[in-house]
Amino acid sequence: MTDISSLKAEEKHVSRTPEGARLVDGPERCYGKLQLKSAGSWASVCSVSFSSEAALVACRDLGCGFADTFYERGLGAQSQTWGPLLQCEGTEKHLVDCPSTMLNATETDLSECGNTFLHCVERPRQPFATLYTSQGPVDDENGELLKGHRFAISCSYASPYNVSSIRLRSGDGSDPSSEQIKAPEQNEAIFLFPAAENSHQGTYQCDYNFDFSQEIFSEPRVMHLTVKDLEDVRLVNMQSRCAGALEVQHQEEWRAVSFLHSWSLREAAVVCRQLGCGAPVSSSRVQLPGAARPAWRFYSDCDGSEGALMGCGSVRKWLSSSGSTQVVCSDILLPPNRPVISTRGYYDDQERDVLLFKGHSFSLNCSVEPQYPGGSFSLMLTGSNPTSYTLPAVNHSAFFRFAAAEPAHQGNYSCVYHNYVFHQNFSAEGQSLSLILQEDYDVMLDDGVLRDDDSEACAGRLLVYQDQEEWRLLSTESGVWDLKHAALWSAQATRGQQAGHEAGTAPP
Repeated sequence: MTDISSLKAEEKHVSRTPEGARLVDGPERCYGKLQLKSAGSWASVCSVSFSSEAALVACRDLGCGFADTFYERGLGAQSQTWGPLLQCEGTEKHLVDCPSTMLNATETDLSECGNTFLHCVERPRQPFATLYTSQGPVDDENGELLKGHRFAISCSYASPYNVSSIRLRSGDGSDPSSEQIKAPEQNEAIFLFPAAENSHQGTYQCDYNFDFSQEIFSEPRVMHLTVKDLEDVRLVNMQSRCAGALEVQHQEEWRAVSFLHSWSLREAAVVCRQLGCGAPVSSSRVQLPGAARPAWRFYSDCDGSEGALMGCGSVRKWLSSSGSTQVVCSDILLPPNRPVISTRGYYDDQERDVLLFKGHSFSLNCSVEPQYPGGSFSLMLTGSNPTSYTLPAVNHSAFFRFAAAEPAHQGNYSCVYHNYVFHQNFSAEGQSLSLILQEDYDVMLDDGVLRDDDSEACAGRLLVYQDQEEWRLLSTESGVWDLKHAALWSAQATRGQQAGHEAGTAPP
């Protein structure tokens, strides 16, 4: 190349329009020192005059995608020849389309020029993503959500180019309904979520696109979120997990919650919902036993619809207090057990049905785990003839006895336990049991053949089950058996119509 000392200052730069571009001395094709070809010679680009718009066009011209970074490495020698000064707007397809001028620099300015190294990527680099929970920001790609707590995901980027939109997708991104798109504000978009549920657990992907290439999104930033069941609220000092003095765990410390003006049934509703205890019945101040102790003061932002107390408020340390907040929820009673039947029938383990033989006596027992003394049980029958029966609870149970099973007794039975506690009436219903009525003639046929399987004989001597003790032969002198009875028994045994019968001989 021509020695720079032999040129005038205004000629110390190749001023012709570039004929081509290349990246050299780099680790890969799209990463290296940028050089421009002009008048058949290659010259480096002065870093002082290189812009982000020119970098964008250079990567596009080279077929290398998007400009990721460019920087200066090593000052050039004063004898070095530099390429033209590019004045790109960033929208050009090739560098040759960019206006170019001479450097017009003094020898001192030229000594400040360094080689421009350019790194191009196929897609823009990943954004930054931060999970915000009630516990603070989480930058880890594996975040933990507390069930019932609200949360937010922030997606941000650092780029000299204008970003058109920021996108957040859940799952594998194939479902359009899982996609949220926002325009950035100050290089960031914040996506707000309601109280965390199990459905919020999974993978989230955050990416963005530039306004000049909206069809191509950046490499995604992936976050994996898990939802943890809450165990930071409890009700104590009562015989039920759904009633008692409120305690909250914060910073690994359990404390009572002071009852102040900011507490109401709205906050109590959140506590009952979080504990799975139904609706709030009452909330009041209660005196704690023993000496005063440190407590939490709850600062509420709850409207009563939230799923977790700490998801709609915060706590602060409070002076020692001997008073606490008491909450009573509607599901204070334990549900009673499924009715237990005593009868000459059998259980179907899969369908949970019980066959009742018509005319036979039976009883149903309602019971509940010991919790509160007293109370009563209602046996509820639903079906064609809805009915209810009520008995006082004795030793946490009640027996409902029926002399003879009739068609009106067929249906679904469930136990409802009632009790008066905390100056309120409460009820809890258990699971149901289905009773099916069946005709029973207590007869069978004996053909004298010993079978290995459970098949029954279709012909033979007629046996009758008497006094619920033993099977006996039906006497030929009996007048209670004829072809009509034979047909009924045959239908019961699903053997088809009985064509005839042959009386057996009773033993002497």
